[in-house]
Amino acid sequence: MDKSGERRCYRQGKLTKLVPGLPAEKKRELYYASHLNSLIFSYYAKLLSDFYDAKLKSNEYNLNEVVTAYRSIPIHPRNEKNSNKCNIDFANDIFKYITNYSEDKFSVITFDISSFFDHLNHKLLLEIWAEVLDKDKLPDDHFNVFKNITRFSHIDIVDIFEEFKNRIYTRNINKFGKPLETKQKSIKKIKFLRNQNAIAFCTKAEFFKVKGKLLQPSKTKKNKDGTIQYRDFGIPQGSPISSVLANIYLLHFDKSINDFIQSTGGIYCRYSDDIVVVCPLLSKEKLTDLVNKEITKYKLEIQASKTMAFQFQRINGKLACGQEYPDRVNWNKNLIYLGFEFDGQNVLLKSASLSGYYRKMKRYINRAKRFSRHKKNHNGGEIFKRRIFKKFSYKGAKRTRKYIWDTKENKFEKTESYNWGNFLSYTNKASKQMINNKIKQQTKRHWNIINELLK
Repeated sequence: MDKSGERRCYRQGKLTKLVPGLPAEKKRELYYASHLNSLIFSYYAKLLSDFYDAKLKSNEYNLNEVVTAYRSIPIHPRNEKNSNKCNIDFANDIFKYITNYSEDKFSVITFDISSFFDHLNHKLLLEIWAEVLDKDKLPDDHFNVFKNITRFSHIDIVDIFEEFKNRIYTRNINKFGKPLETKQKSIKKIKFLRNQNAIAFCTKAEFFKVKGKLLQPSKTKKNKDGTIQYRDFGIPQGSPISSVLANIYLLHFDKSINDFIQSTGGIYCRYSDDIVVVCPLLSKEKLTDLVNKEITKYKLEIQASKTMAFQFQRINGKLACGQEYPDRVNWNKNLIYLGFEFDGQNVLLKSASLSGYYRKMKRYINRAKRFSRHKKNHNGGEIFKRRIFKKFSYKGAKRTRKYIWDTKENKFEKTESYNWGNFLSYTNKASKQMINNKIKQQTKRHWNIINELLK
């Protein structure tokens, strides 16, 4: 609970209010390593990734196309200079496989591993780390990295903000993109840090004066009943090495599930904690039991509420999709995977993603209207539409290089910065790559909606 009595949580590194009556936000605490530690973790992440990739590509494991998250997988394997796959390509591969599956009636099951990073067992992680390196035990340098990633101390952003909020270091940028003088100023809320161009909470000397009350150990965990539990599990999500450690942790799990699927005829893919399996209808129960049984060997569990089974069936030559329930199959439910929906015929954007885009658009425009009418506004109630169009319309979807005006040369000068686009940049890319998609149709009314909201 915060001071106002509202429930709040961390989601993707941001402070989020939980609205009564709506489902709770997924709690996902991100930890960012210090600059020096980030460099060390990045170096060992690269070393470990090379060994891990070699394992996946070996004949013993043959998992190169199975584990997709946090890896560089070329779109065209024979062309090394080609770009790598992203979640659009991984989802598209699954949808194409389903479309071309040999049987007329089959199952697709999605699983979600509960609190994946937070529950990786340290002993098991140590063992698999050494195995990936083909060592009996970890070399001293790797063991030091292991100790630092499993026995770290951290600072809560709320705590350090409260300590220094009256004297936070900020630095503005002038219209030519040049940094101005660093100043200290008071900032009322965490969400204003970016808007106020904050660059640091404090200096190193200022931090060391108060670090005793800010640092929190990760070796212990306080339970709801007040007891202290020793933590022999969990790694921080957000460090440069966390992703590869999460991948190698399930090396043998991936092999076990993939071997079973290969023997029955189907495909298995794991994108971090999201698992999807395509298999014959008769193998569904045995596969589900195997996944739940195998995952317990690694001190993890499958989130039952997010396990969904879908039945695909060719009816009059057309593939139909329905979600399976204990007493029926709902043929109006689509398979959802990596932000996309598939009904057997067409690929669509996930409805929640599209709703979120329009919701943010409406909130942003309403806020702009409110500020334009403020008594201190000197623009006569004018709304800066260009910024809105750049953020939410096709006009800001294209990646473009930034230019700034040079007063001495009296012309625009090219910079090394880019406008990286918006939500429509992503949907346009997906519409070009996805099979049989109707993504363009889902977003084609965005221009009319923006102009209606601006009235």
